[in-house]
Amino acid sequence: MNRTLSCLAIALLLACAGCTTTAAKKALAKPNPTDSYSGFDPKHAEASKRKADIPEPVKETTEPEEAVRILVGQLQNQPASAIQAEEQLKFWGSKQGIDKVVVSQVRPLLKNPKVEARAPALRLTILFGGPDSSGDLIECLADNEFSIREAAFKALRSKTRRDFGFNAAGGEVARAQSVEEWRQWWEVEQRKVAVQPPSVYETNPPSEPRVVSPSKEKDDNSDVKKPR
Repeated sequence: MNRTLSCLAIALLLACAGCTTTAAKKALAKPNPTDSYSGFDPKHAEASKRKADIPEPVKETTEPEEAVRILVGQLQNQPASAIQAEEQLKFWGSKQGIDKVVVSQVRPLLKNPKVEARAPALRLTILFGGPDSSGDLIECLADNEFSIREAAFKALRSKTRRDFGFNAAGGEVARAQSVEEWRQWWEVEQRKVAVQPPSVYETNPPSEPRVVSPSKEKDDNSDVKKPR
């Protein structure tokens, strides 16, 4: 009797084990959920903290200045979309008259604490900035990131044909001395620009108008015959 009960118990356990194995196989065959962490995160329905949302590209029908404002905001506040925003700013900056808008809008980002914002702002300044942007590039020579210093120095050397002994990989003291020389040079250049060249009227003034006195005019007309 005991032997019979033992055999029945063993058979029952084997049957249950088989059911468990079959159920497990069916569960494993199910497709994974969209969020693989949803089974562990009770707040899986909220915005994911592991993947940033990439904003939609700014439509070409947008007003240029508004488009630049939106994209610069993305550079500043959404590092994950910085590459996309920079490429779009290159597109908008290529439009006539918008290059200056791009440069003026990204200028504050050159001092942003995040290098993800400073780097694209510097590249856009180099791409669209004119001679008056040299001052901003000089200040970038004092950045704590080597890549920022190097890019700014290469742009300055290309624009001005000067270097003042600056080395982006040099020591902090040596770099500071070179940056100071750059700043002094820029101050002199700005004073040169501030002095306006003489106008065309100063270099070649118009001749004074000839004033004819009434008596002289009468004499000049004396030879003219009056009609009868």
